[in-house]
Amino acid sequence: MKIVLPVWEDKISPVFDTAMRLLVVEFDNWKEEVSRHAYHIGEGELSWKCHRIKELDPDVIICGAISHLFLNMLKGTGLPVIQNIAGKTEDIIEAYLKDDIYNARYLMPGCKRQGYGCGGRKRIVWQQDNQTK
Repeated sequence: MKIVLPVWEDKISPVFDTAMRLLVVEFDNWKEEVSRHAYHIGEGELSWKCHRIKELDPDVIICGAISHLFLNMLKGTGLPVIQNIAGKTEDIIEAYLKDDIYNARYLMPGCKRQGYGCGGRKRIVWQQDNQTK
């Protein structure tokens, strides 16, 4: 299993569209970390970033805020995205592995798990319904 996270310092990048670095962590059977690599994705256009991320072949992307355009591009390539997540990278990885990523403590400020809304809009998480590639 391979997780891709846009990172800034030791946290999930607050805005995926402008993130310059991705952390790719691969696990064997959801338990043992096999590899961890950071990739610089720069300031390219969103379509280029989407193509680059697709090449990494992630099982899931976990990110903070993301524009509708970029989210739709990623979804269009079949990549599962968990959005509006905030916190320290290691905490988020651990929460995902423990199936606790949807816990309210990992949501970006202003987002509410209740009703899948963020700021009152129904767009917080594009989740398990699209976990297949």
